[in-house]
Amino acid sequence: MYDKETLEKKRQQAQKMYQQQHLNKTEIARRLAVSWNFVHRWTKEPDLGITDQRGWPSGKSRSHTKQEEFRVTAIRKELEEIGFFYGAGKIMDEYKSRFPSEPQLNRSYVNRVISKHFPMSRRNALKAVREHNYPIEAISSLGNIQEEADFLGKKYIHNRTAPIHFFTRVYKKPFTLRLIKRVPDEGSETILDTFTEDWKVYPLPDVLSIDNGFGFTSAGRGQRYLSAFIQYLLHLGVAPLFIAPKKPWMNGSVEGTHSVFARKIWNRFDFRNLEEVDETVARFQEEYRKYTNTPDLLPGRLLDLDFSWRDLFQKSFHPRDGMYIYLIRLVQTYNRDEVEIPAITLFQDLIELEKAYLNQYVLTRLDVNKGLANIFIQPDGEELKLIAEKDFPLRFSKNKY
Repeated sequence: MYDKETLEKKRQQAQKMYQQQHLNKTEIARRLAVSWNFVHRWTKEPDLGITDQRGWPSGKSRSHTKQEEFRVTAIRKELEEIGFFYGAGKIMDEYKSRFPSEPQLNRSYVNRVISKHFPMSRRNALKAVREHNYPIEAISSLGNIQEEADFLGKKYIHNRTAPIHFFTRVYKKPFTLRLIKRVPDEGSETILDTFTEDWKVYPLPDVLSIDNGFGFTSAGRGQRYLSAFIQYLLHLGVAPLFIAPKKPWMNGSVEGTHSVFARKIWNRFDFRNLEEVDETVARFQEEYRKYTNTPDLLPGRLLDLDFSWRDLFQKSFHPRDGMYIYLIRLVQTYNRDEVEIPAITLFQDLIELEKAYLNQYVLTRLDVNKGLANIFIQPDGEELKLIAEKDFPLRFSKNKY
């Protein structure tokens, strides 16, 4: 944490970069090694000074009143009724607007009130950190640009028997960007088409967090086979991160987007045709982008405009140094040759671990080139600890494209 004097210097530098050099807020945050929210506040309110504890006297604990809690819950309910978005930031802005002469609330307090009165899936993650060593900090450190992806699920409208499919992607670090696209199906080719076209406009992530669905992993029935989609990601320098099976809360940004979409779009409007659907989804995404203050200029690599994934698969896949696959797994009891063992599953193969790790989450890193699996655990508040290293040579499915 920076001291008051350092923050004041960074504030002045941020204002100069923004007003004179015309740098975007994301680039300023990167250069100054501070959060985007700091830069946004400093450039939005240039005369705002730096205070300890967000304006509260240093060394003293802020006490909150029942009235403040009541106001926060009331604002949260009203925002949910009238708009798409009602997170902590939106509540804080509304609170400041309604009660300008009152001491302002900090984000941690507002989040505590929200968690108390409006339980959400993030509480599952926090519980998993405390009780099952879910490696939340290690996951956050895997790459500078992180993205989640999943299908929304089949939807139906009047006068149409065929289902409607949506593919959702969320950039969650270092900026927030939510993309919902109507797609023809949930097959591998559709996934490859969607990513390829979008990554010509939006940056390639360092890490892509996905579930274990067939569209992402379809490589036949053999053990240790990597699908065409995984080979595609590795070729582009994107590390796949597979969340634990049947744990959708691990892709919390996508699941949260689906929840908002269902409440504020699909359950609210009575769609009659696909044009109405597309128009409403486009408006929803634009409002979401304004709500999250997504910058216009996004950092990162883009695919060449003439890039084709089909051309990529004309050649055989050859692994290189630095190609990694990450998997989050819960150590569970499996039956092998009529003997129960503590283990995890990696590409349809069992990896036995020590019994002490039963019911704990582990983070596995597969070195594709070396054929090596490193398995880590991260006790709450501690560094990653290597608990096993296994030979794990991989096989590559032949592409049908």
